[in-house]
Amino acid sequence: MPLRLAESLQKNIMKVSVGSLLNKFKIRSRRNVLFFEDIIANYVKECEDAGYGNEMKTVAQKWCILTTKHLIPRYIKKLPLSLLFSILKIVWVNLGAMDDLKIVKKKDIVEIKTKNETITRIIGKNKCLTGFYAGILNVLLKSRVECVKVFQTKKYCNYTYKIIKNKYFYTIKAKKKEIYDRLNQMPPFKGITLKDALKTNIFQLKNSNKLYFRGNPLWYVENTGFHILGNMKILLKRMPYISYNYFKNISEKESSNIEKLTLIKNLFQSMGWGILRIVNHKKKILFEISYLPYGLQIEKDNWNLLINTILGYLWLINKKFKINSIKEYYKKLIIVYSS
Repeated sequence: MPLRLAESLQKNIMKVSVGSLLNKFKIRSRRNVLFFEDIIANYVKECEDAGYGNEMKTVAQKWCILTTKHLIPRYIKKLPLSLLFSILKIVWVNLGAMDDLKIVKKKDIVEIKTKNETITRIIGKNKCLTGFYAGILNVLLKSRVECVKVFQTKKYCNYTYKIIKNKYFYTIKAKKKEIYDRLNQMPPFKGITLKDALKTNIFQLKNSNKLYFRGNPLWYVENTGFHILGNMKILLKRMPYISYNYFKNISEKESSNIEKLTLIKNLFQSMGWGILRIVNHKKKILFEISYLPYGLQIEKDNWNLLINTILGYLWLINKKFKINSIKEYYKKLIIVYSS
């Protein structure tokens, strides 16, 4: 039987500590994070609706080329495509990213069928996921692929790719794995972990493999894509509004400002985004985040999606809050929000 997320937590296959989630299941260990699936899905939708669909496709493709190339061991990548995808299916279904996955390869055509895949299950038709599977196939087939047919509903999707023979996919530079690992290492800290958040019902685990926050799904994923998106700088000004609308609908109206700040600290710390220290000075709120998750991309690490998501949450306290300053240090980020 496939190992579900609940069992992964119990057996320490997903190593949980304060501020960090380390996934060691089947493929090379990597720092993962949890994020609010509705927020990222609606951000993708707004970008695609504004005409940035190809950019979203490129982001997902680059992300999957990097993670597939550098986080899946060579001996697994040498397996037949159908067997390799059966392993990926176990991983993705276990982590709640989808409910089913099937692949059929005939000559130069690859057909991928999914059920309830992440992001699409919330916003429906999008180009992002066509890039996601293209990036994986680029590496596994060592070829360029072209998506020649797409069928997407929120529940069922069917992607057809044509293999472009004798044309290897474009090269994408990455951090060395040892640098990626070193940046993502952190010492032990006292505080709330994912397991604690589940015990206290901050998060809920349903069907043994899907995590929820107040009835809304959480996205468990390797973090490189957030850095790529941040560096693309597409509609980042919309992220606080998307975040605010998300939290506004599920916030406890009677909670105090201190309780709201305690919750956001506990949320992001247990979701693997590092160690948070929050200092509240009435019209200024300082967030010090240490040991953040670093990505595989060669470009500068970029936490702007996280920074703007926090801004949207702070609008629950005061809609006049804005980003006053951002200072970056080695394994530390200090953001000052002011009203």
